Amino acid sequence: MTRFLLSFLLCLVTFGLNAQENSFLNIGIGYPIIIGTNNIDYDYSINKGNSILFVEKEIKLLKKIPQLRLTPGLSSSVIKETFKSEGLGGGGKGNYKHRAMSTYLKFIYEINREPHVVSDYYFGIQVGYYINSKTTGSKSWWQVDYDSDHGHYSNHKEIDESGEDFFHSNYLGILAGIRPLGDTKSFIQPNIELAFYPSFATINSYYLNAEEKKSMLQISVSIGLGNKSGNISTE
Repeated sequence: MTRFLLSFLLCLVTFGLNAQENSFLNIGIGYPIIIGTNNIDYDYSINKGNSILFVEKEIKLLKKIPQLRLTPGLSSSVIKETFKSEGLGGGGKGNYKHRAMSTYLKFIYEINREPHVVSDYYFGIQVGYYINSKTTGSKSWWQVDYDSDHGHYSNHKEIDESGEDFFHSNYLGILAGIRPLGDTKSFIQPNIELAFYPSFATINSYYLNAEEKKSMLQISVSIGLGNKSGNISTE
């Protein structure tokens, strides 16, 4: 609760820094890819069906340095994890869904361009804090047991627990993006962004050598809603 209140107050303060600015409200979707999770020996997947939905508002940080922007936002993440293994001695399968809500801030610097270049290019950093996270799903396994009347032993477990072990409590990333119609006066502005988050999640799976912190790569597409040219639209 304390983390939620601090994050909420931080967003309120940020939105109030430059309320007079006619800034963009960005709505978009991202596709996250957890790096280093390939395992040819097991049918393991954590990069299918993932998505991150977000809404954010860009704010001019300093009038004397117009290239700087501060962008607070709210995101909802879903990461699906599945595995399946079968052999002569036993096997198992699992299906997890990791969900999280987070607030974040992006510190953006727009690259200076030649006057004839319409597109906006930028880079920056992002810091985020999780308001809530949860892991749900199930896992089951079986193995040969010659002492049993059935000839095997099996078990099934439903998962419904906090997602803090997976998502941690906060995250940090670096990003770069482009807004193709940056200097064009248009109510709708498309935007494409690529971001990298080191040690984003901890995957505790037998199929990936037990507990390991994994980084994440994310590509995002968003639509900026507004009518002021010369701003940047993030993510």
